[in-house]
Parts: sequence; C-alpha cells; structure tokens
Amino acid sequence: MTSDESSERTFMGVDRTKIPWWPRIDYEKCDGCGGAYDCMDFCPHRVYAARDDPPRVEVENPYNCVVFCKACKKMCPHDAISFPDKSAVLKTIKAARQEG
Repeated sequence: MTSDESSERTFMGVDRTKIPWWPRIDYEKCDGCGGAYDCMDFCPHRVYAARDDPPRVEVENPYNCVVFCKACKKMCPHDAISFPDKSAVLKTIKAARQEG
C-alpha cells in the first residue's frame, strides 16, 4: 500500500475508505479524449489511469479523490464523469461520525 492509499487519511474525522466519493465514468461516452485524457491530466491526485484498448480512463485510486471535488467533471468534453449525490455522502459521513 502506498502512502496515497493509506487508510489512515480522514475527512471530517471519518476514515476516507468509509466515504463513497469518487468519479464514475460512463464508458458509453468516454473515448479517452482521443488519447489526451483531459481528466487524468487535470487531476493532481492520481485518481485516474489511462487504458489504451479501448482508449479511456479508469478510476484507479478512488480514495485519492478529494471528497466533494468535481473539478475533473468540467474537463470532460463528453460529460462522461459523474459523482455520487452529495447529500447522501454527507449522511454517510454523519452516520460514521456517530458510530465513533
């Protein structure tokens, strides 16, 4: 496990691995930006990895994604990136905090 994948990272006092926040990719729409991989190049947290056959990106390090960040979505020219519902994730965080 690399330091980027460490389960010791937290968000709002909750272990990051208990927070289901990362991008989802619609592979019907994703074409890897013709090999440019705009989202992958934009994200400094190494969430994505490129795949060549077929050309597209995959979420390789989901827990590297900054909770509630959606900036990479704006980089996608095909609207292939989506994120979970923020209010549902907030409920998950609240429940995890109450569990202690």
